[in-house]
Amino acid sequence: MPLDLHNRATRLVHALDRMTPEDRTEAIANEIIETGGSWQPPSDDGRSCFTIALHGIEVFGFDAAHAAMNWHINARSAIGGWAEPDHDPTLRRAQLEWAQVALFLDPEDLRRKAAVIAALWSGNQMVRNAARQYLGTPEAAA
Repeated sequence: MPLDLHNRATRLVHALDRMTPEDRTEAIANEIIETGGSWQPPSDDGRSCFTIALHGIEVFGFDAAHAAMNWHINARSAIGGWAEPDHDPTLRRAQLEWAQVALFLDPEDLRRKAAVIAALWSGNQMVRNAARQYLGTPEAAA
């Protein structure tokens, strides 16, 4: 992705992080109009999905809102995911959506796994040591 498009996509992703699903769908539709992406509703035969192609990322969804959510998640991954946990409550929905898709988890699985990690993390260095060993870098999870 060219640098100017990458910067524009990055700014869009950061803006989408704080939007409601309705506002996110509208913002992506506006970005498509401004930059020449594509927005394809399902065909009348009912056998296809809604498609969004924007800034080199193409996604599908059951409807416009689902496709917009998928575009946001994929774009967030394309710019590197989340560098670190952000405890800003206005970002919570965006972080959970991204984590669920990135980890292929449903909301309950994510809650259970997060609880286990939190319990282990607070008790000792086991999680950090496992991350260091797995990643092969002493500075990982420091």
